[in-house]
Amino acid sequence: MNKLAQFICTFILSLYSLSGLAASLQVAPISVAFAAPEKAKEIWLTNTGDQTIRAQTRIFLWSQVDAKDQLSPTRDLVASPSITEIKAGEKQLVRIIRLTPSNTETEQSYRLLIDELPRSDLDNPQTGLQLLLQYSIPVFLQSNENINRRNGLSSLAQVGFSFKNQQLIVENNSKRHIRLSELTYTNPNGEKISLINGLVGYVLVGQRMQWDISQSKQMLPNGKFEARINNDGLAQTLVIQ
Repeated sequence: MNKLAQFICTFILSLYSLSGLAASLQVAPISVAFAAPEKAKEIWLTNTGDQTIRAQTRIFLWSQVDAKDQLSPTRDLVASPSITEIKAGEKQLVRIIRLTPSNTETEQSYRLLIDELPRSDLDNPQTGLQLLLQYSIPVFLQSNENINRRNGLSSLAQVGFSFKNQQLIVENNSKRHIRLSELTYTNPNGEKISLINGLVGYVLVGQRMQWDISQSKQMLPNGKFEARINNDGLAQTLVIQ
């Protein structure tokens, strides 16, 4: 697997000889961060449907190469149980367990994939559409580096931004990932244009990422880009170089 969807939850439609739609799988939390001394974290899977469901959990090392997300096998972390069955209305605890010592100087990044598996009961088989859910949960082993904040906002002193050929390019030279969301552009006259609602994406430590921005005719020269960084309550200006 060498491609990773930018959204935390992706929907996969598959045709199976099964009756009805798959039950609903909910996951919480949707992001996990290990502090340096922590050895385990918890994820809860909830079945909100009226039929038993099965789910598979897998962990991959998450990297970014040539501005693209990549996943590769890892033994640094494991998820237990790897396959589970959850009855209607019940919950299942999944533990993410660290197997290797942490690197206290550089943050390490992973993805926990949670896949809803096809139902296997074929008592009354009929052709139908089954909706299967896949969640992609970011998991970080944090370094001892403190997050610099000013006036409640994450510092971008070691993050570079540029806008070329209708692409927003972000280079993260800090020691922790950054998460961008709610990207807007404000014209010199104060008119604000929404560019990407919700999540834009992540930039991992020491990496560069870029996103296509459909440049609107309403975007006037000498305006400014703004976005929410990490879990900040407010957006801040992205200084374009």
